[in-house]
Amino acid sequence: MKKFSKAFLKCIRETQITSVKAGKDRTKFTGIWMVEVEGRIFGRSYNLSERSWYTAFLNGDEGNIKCGKEIVPVKGTKPADLNIITKAINKAYEEKYLVKSYNKKWVDGLTQPERVERTMEFIPV
Repeated sequence: MKKFSKAFLKCIRETQITSVKAGKDRTKFTGIWMVEVEGRIFGRSYNLSERSWYTAFLNGDEGNIKCGKEIVPVKGTKPADLNIITKAINKAYEEKYLVKSYNKKWVDGLTQPERVERTMEFIPV
């Protein structure tokens, strides 16, 4: 199984807004909040729209995540161990994004059950 490079994981940890692109018709990247937990990269869909990076991955499309200048091809999947790893993902969001107090409402929103359900794990391909 392929893994993300240490440098890419470090970029994810240190970069506030990383980018994702998924779906055959997508030409532009969308900036989202991503976190790294135990060498794995996660993102959550804040708003669930019919045509989003999240739904494209759910439909089996492959895509890319971009951090700094590096672009890594990925597939997106709902983590099989979501019930186990949710607490660590929530903590990662809090530690990374609560350094700015105005992010609190967004971090609180991302840890709500309906958004936890929309957790996507990015797997390098």
